[in-house]
Amino acid sequence: MKNIYFIEAKSPGAHIFSFTTLPRLGSILLGTILKQKGYNVKVFIEDIAPIAWSLLDDADMVCVSSITSTANRAFQIADKFRKRGVPVAVGGPHSTFLPDESLDHADYVIRREGEETLVELLDHLKNNYPLDSIRGLSYKNSPDEIIHNPDRELIQDLNNSPIPDFSIVHKWDKARVVPIATSRGCPFGCKFCSVIPMFGRKYRHKTIDRIIEEIEASAPKKGHVFFIDDNFAANKIKTKALLRSIIDNNIKFEWSAQVRTDVAKDPELMELMEKAGCFAVFIGFESINPKTLSLYNKGQELKDIENSIRIVKKHNINIHGMFVLGSDTDDIRTIRNTAKFAKKLDIESIQFMVLTPLPGTPVFKELKDSGRLIHKDWSKYDAHHAVFEPKQMTAFELHVETLKAMAKFYSWPAVFRNLWQFDFFYAVVGIYGIRSVKQALNGAKNYVEQLKDLITSEFDNRTDKARQFFQQKQGKSKNIILNTISLENNESTFFSTFLSKLDKKLVINKEEFSIYQNALAITPLVDHLKNKQQQGRQQLTDFFEKHKDKLDSIKVINMESISLYKACVNIGLLLNVKSSKIRKAYEQALRSIGGHEFECTHILVMLQQ
Repeated sequence: MKNIYFIEAKSPGAHIFSFTTLPRLGSILLGTILKQKGYNVKVFIEDIAPIAWSLLDDADMVCVSSITSTANRAFQIADKFRKRGVPVAVGGPHSTFLPDESLDHADYVIRREGEETLVELLDHLKNNYPLDSIRGLSYKNSPDEIIHNPDRELIQDLNNSPIPDFSIVHKWDKARVVPIATSRGCPFGCKFCSVIPMFGRKYRHKTIDRIIEEIEASAPKKGHVFFIDDNFAANKIKTKALLRSIIDNNIKFEWSAQVRTDVAKDPELMELMEKAGCFAVFIGFESINPKTLSLYNKGQELKDIENSIRIVKKHNINIHGMFVLGSDTDDIRTIRNTAKFAKKLDIESIQFMVLTPLPGTPVFKELKDSGRLIHKDWSKYDAHHAVFEPKQMTAFELHVETLKAMAKFYSWPAVFRNLWQFDFFYAVVGIYGIRSVKQALNGAKNYVEQLKDLITSEFDNRTDKARQFFQQKQGKSKNIILNTISLENNESTFFSTFLSKLDKKLVINKEEFSIYQNALAITPLVDHLKNKQQQGRQQLTDFFEKHKDKLDSIKVINMESISLYKACVNIGLLLNVKSSKIRKAYEQALRSIGGHEFECTHILVMLQQ
C-alpha cells in the first residue's frame, strides 16, 4: 500500500457557517502523519473543492471522514470505492458511535482518535498481520461477524502529533480560514454535545511553545485563524500564557475562537484577547430559558449572557451568538422571545440551531429510548432540521419557528446599518444570512410536509380503528365525551375549553358515557394518576366491569403522550383538525387555567360504534 487518499464528505446544505469554509483537522492531521511515514497522500475536502476523481484512480486505500450530517454522503463515497475493490476506512464521531452501520459501507471503522490506530492498521495490512490487536478498530471478520476491538486510550501528549501540512489538501489555496487546535476535550457536560464521548472530559493541551510554532507555520498573512478548541479558554491560566506569548513574540494575525460566557468574568483575559488580535468569539448562549439552561447543564444564567456581551464588546471583539432551541422546557414562546432578545443584542451575527440528538450524546439516547426520534435521515441531523418530537410543540413548529427567528435577525435594515458604519465584512455576512435563511424557508415546506406524513402515519397506525370510525360517520353527529371522573377541576376546565375550541360538540360526563351514539370518549391520565398507578388501573377496571355486556361495541385505544401539548395534538389529529387550530385551542385552554401546565402522560380513547 502506497497511495492513501482522504476524503472529507460535503455538508448537506448551506447555513450561516457556510460563509467561510472551515475544514475539520482530522483528515489533514492523519494525512500529515502518513506523509511523514513515506506514503503518497492527498486530502480532498468537498466543502473546499469538488473531488477530482481521476486523481484517485490509483488509490490503494481511501479514508473517509464524516460527522453525522455528512454520513449519508460519506457512505455514498465509501460504496463507490468498495465497488472498485478499493479498501475503505471510515472515521469521525458518527462512525465512532455507530460502527455497525458504517461497516455496511466500509471495511474498517477507526473509532475516536485515529492517529495510532490508522498507522497500525496499514502496518498490519502490509505485513498480513491479524487485526485483533489494534485498539480502537472495528471490522468484519466475516460477512456475519463484526469485531469491535477494545477502545484505545486517548493521546496524552498532543505535542507528539505533527503540525498539520495543509499542502496535502486539494486546492487548499481556496480556503481562507486555517484551523488550529490547542487542546482536546472539555471539562463541561452539555447533554447535546459529543465532545466528551469523543475526546473525553479531561482537558489535554499542547505546550505554549508548540502552539506558537504551529501558529507561525500555519497562520496566513492574508486570512484568518480559527482556534477549533471546543472551549478555547477552558483552562484560563494556560490561555493567558498563550496570549502573552503571542504578544511578546509580536505575532500579528487575525483569529477567532469558541468560548463560554465566563470569559467575561476575567478582566485580564479579556485585555489579553484584545491585545493579541482577537477578531471574534463564538459563544454558546444556548437559551434564555432558565429551565433550559439547567436542563442543558450549561452552568450559566441569563445575566451571564447579557454581562458577557457588554464586556466582550467593550474590548472591541465581535460576537457570534449561538442558541439551541427545542428542549423539553421550550415552547413556541421561547423561540419567539429568543428572537426578540437576540435582535436587541449588540452582536454582529447569530445562529439559532435546532436541538439535534447526535449519536453518542445523552440526548440521543434519551430520545431514542423514549421513541421520540422521527427519522434517521442523517443529512437532516445538521442542527437546522427538527428530527425529533419536542414536548411543548410539534416538530414542524420547531423547524419553521427556528427559521423565522433567524429571519428576524438577518434583515436588510441590519445590513444597511453595517454599511453605514463601514463594517463591510458583517454587511456581507448579513446578506449571506438573508440569502441562506430564505433558501431554508423555501425548502422548509417540503420538509415540514415530510414530517407531517411521518408523524401522522405513525399516529394512524395506533389509531386506525378510530380513524375508520370517523370516516364512516362523516356527516353524522360526533359527540366528544370528556370523562372527567379522574380529573381535578383545573384539568377538567382545560380539556373542556380545548375541545370546545375545536368546534366539537362536547358532553361533560363524570359517570358513564356508553349511552351516546357515534361518540368518542377521552380519558386523560394526568400526573396525579401517574403517581397513583393503582388508582388509575382500578378506575379502568371499574369501567370495563360496568360495561362488560357492551364490550363488543366499544373500541379502546391507548395513545401515548409525552406532554400535555402532545396529548392535545393526538386528540386533534384523531379529529382531523389542522395543526394551527390545535395550537390556538391549546393556548386558549391554557389561559383558561391561568397558564399553568400540568403533566399528561397519555390519553385513553374509548370508541363506541
